[in-house]
Amino acid sequence: MLNNYNYFIALAEEENISRAAERLFISHQCLSKYLKNLEQEYRVAFFERTPRLKLNVAGQAMLDMCRKVQFLEQNLESQLEDVRQSKRGLIRMGTTEGRYRILFPDLLAQFKGMYPDVTLQVSYATSNQLTERLLKNELDVILMNRSFVGHAQLDIMPLLEERLFLVISDAMLERYLPEQYPGCLEKFAEEGADLALLQEVPFILNKRTFNSRIMLDNFLASRGLHLNCVMELTQLDLHFMMSARDYAASFCWSMYLPTIRNMNRLDPEHALNVFPIRGLEERNHIVLVTQKGKILPEFGKELIRLIRKDCAQYENMKA
Repeated sequence: MLNNYNYFIALAEEENISRAAERLFISHQCLSKYLKNLEQEYRVAFFERTPRLKLNVAGQAMLDMCRKVQFLEQNLESQLEDVRQSKRGLIRMGTTEGRYRILFPDLLAQFKGMYPDVTLQVSYATSNQLTERLLKNELDVILMNRSFVGHAQLDIMPLLEERLFLVISDAMLERYLPEQYPGCLEKFAEEGADLALLQEVPFILNKRTFNSRIMLDNFLASRGLHLNCVMELTQLDLHFMMSARDYAASFCWSMYLPTIRNMNRLDPEHALNVFPIRGLEERNHIVLVTQKGKILPEFGKELIRLIRKDCAQYENMKA
């Protein structure tokens, strides 16, 4: 049974013998026989037929055990790779979409140069989806916000503490703060932007489930403030493009400051101002996350060293 633990995992995840068999590249008859023999061996049914396959209590216990076996086998393979001193293999990395765009174009090239025969698979999803995939052994390591990590089975490696910044054009400041512009530029740069003065300004904000929005909403609520949200978008680079066209102001994390600087360099006529936010002391904690006890091969450890090095440049970065 242990040799075919992936059969059970596929059945549990697909909830259908035909789909699971197709995923495993085996016949429906072969997989059906596997499940029948397994239930006969343990003298218990693992699924309710409703008509889809639905795990019962025994099935959930079996799935948990199979994933532990899968995890241990992955750890063993990592150790054997180092014994063989092999530079071939696979490392599966997950992150959120914004971090993917910032970090991984350069990181993939760096890693490929060091380990040309190692496959680095990088995918992006929401923080909750990444955590679920990590616990299913579908990912080896993920990069995400600390606030979304709340599972006892996970190990956390701190990387970076980010600040949240206001992003706004000269034209919008002049339009909405006519009596204070341009003097407010120097004042905001030195003291931080006072969001109480900007409640009439249109803003593009992230979705309410994203960490930047959660932090911002909590800060505004604590101050009794409300911003004029005219659009919600998850892609922060689009926020900045719209801000550069004087459509709305926006916000960015420390890691996005080089992106805005590059935009200003390429298009100085639509340059953006970036200011710290007065009174906002909370930080966004970026972390690497693995399952507890996860053993990475040497090339996986090198990947983590590269990520740490790349993230260090954003520490204490100023607008």
